[in-house]
Amino acid sequence: MSSFKKIRILSRKSDLAVIQAKEVGNCLLRKYPDLKIEYLTKSTAGDKDLKTPLYKMPESGVFTDDLRESLIQKKCDMIVHSWKDLPLDLGDESIIAGTLPRADQRDILFIKKNHLSKISRKNTISIFSSSPRRVYNLEFFVKSYLPFKINKIKFMNIRGNIPTRFKKFIEGNEDAFIVAKAAIDRLLDCQISDFNDLAKIIKTYIDQCAWTITPLSVNPTSPGQGALACEVRKHDNHSRKLIESINVLDDYKCAQKERKVLEQYGGGCHQKIGVSFFNTHFGVMHASKGEIEKGNEFHYWKKENSKTKFKNNIKVKDIFPENLIDYNFFERKNSKNCVEKINRIQNHCLLITRHNSLPKDAKIDQNNIIWTSGIKTWEKLSKRGIWINGTSDGMGEDFKTNIGLLTSYPWLKLTHNLAPKTNIKKQIYSYELIRKPLKQNFKDKKYFYWMSSSAFKYAMEKNPSILEGFHSCGPGNTYNEIKKMIGAKGNLAVFLSYDTWKNSLLGNK
Repeated sequence: MSSFKKIRILSRKSDLAVIQAKEVGNCLLRKYPDLKIEYLTKSTAGDKDLKTPLYKMPESGVFTDDLRESLIQKKCDMIVHSWKDLPLDLGDESIIAGTLPRADQRDILFIKKNHLSKISRKNTISIFSSSPRRVYNLEFFVKSYLPFKINKIKFMNIRGNIPTRFKKFIEGNEDAFIVAKAAIDRLLDCQISDFNDLAKIIKTYIDQCAWTITPLSVNPTSPGQGALACEVRKHDNHSRKLIESINVLDDYKCAQKERKVLEQYGGGCHQKIGVSFFNTHFGVMHASKGEIEKGNEFHYWKKENSKTKFKNNIKVKDIFPENLIDYNFFERKNSKNCVEKINRIQNHCLLITRHNSLPKDAKIDQNNIIWTSGIKTWEKLSKRGIWINGTSDGMGEDFKTNIGLLTSYPWLKLTHNLAPKTNIKKQIYSYELIRKPLKQNFKDKKYFYWMSSSAFKYAMEKNPSILEGFHSCGPGNTYNEIKKMIGAKGNLAVFLSYDTWKNSLLGNK
């Protein structure tokens, strides 16, 4: 019999805030079915003032301080916040006791379908956004990753809850609207009967738009974005233990790390700073980007606190490849009839594993969703005029796809004839890998970086002794397949790129 009997949960009055509060409540009920929950709502200063742009409002707490006042006065037992709304300093009377599994951290950009030709023709785009961080990031992203040339970007302030903002966007003259994807997902996935019509309305808005999910590698988001913060009074052991029992520690730690980075730069939602941490099978990834002051910029996309250590006396002759020009295992040949097969694809989510896996004379039907394995493939395809909906960011094909609420299309992958089987069963072999004679002598090599499991397999067949070396590769399928071949006792580390690996071994030699 549980000792937890009742809890009063407070949130803002917006639809999304109520949904988030009930998400926490339902999680508690699954663990404690006899728990009695009372839901309360309250307007905050940020809810009441819908005219002032956020960057002109007080530095922090406009969506949270009024709620905290009720908590401290014991008018409720817990507050459920969007963690990104919280000020860095909560004061001495309350703490964040836990969080649920984190929703998608990324932003999603919506562009009206009936504005695409105008944007392409005029090379200008207008975007609804009130966030200095988003404005800063989108200046680069829109000009580099959309499939048309953009010379001028106009940002327009917008306030209100998500349905209000989306409605204003759809009915207005602006071209685009950017918002946290977690908010859209929660509205679409809401199982609360009071909000069923709202989910349908949001879906009708989305259907009028082309959408693209901005990658964390170039668009890290607000600290805590996608995470829910459960705040309780510091000395309320009952509520604290209740929330701690459902806390997802890894996500909790990542949100806290993001806030610490923001604090180093001065903190606050007025900053042009994005910070994202997330867990992977090879450790914690860190993405951050921003401008501290005019011209003083930073950008990080790295594995946090890498434990991979190499000897200090490694020489260039010890590594393979010494230069990328040496990495030449295969010829590539377009598969017969692949263009006709690709042109017939309709109503699919299409994963493109590298830019040349999509033949230049192929024409993808616009009703498909296009996903890339990495950001470089995205950039090259967008220059060919292809609309990209998102990317796995070099982390592996299953990483942060999370688009099941936006589309129900099945997945299909463009790849080569030697590609290993993965979770995406349906594949089109758009090109063939033809093995070249392997002239490389690996006998004196000790450190290897592999860009595909096919290359590793070929090299291992010709030179089994390489299994005794120290191997590295990117995350995802390459890592998974090499790990199977190399065995539990083999040495295999993850590096995000060849250059990162080489610099780690050799420094600036």
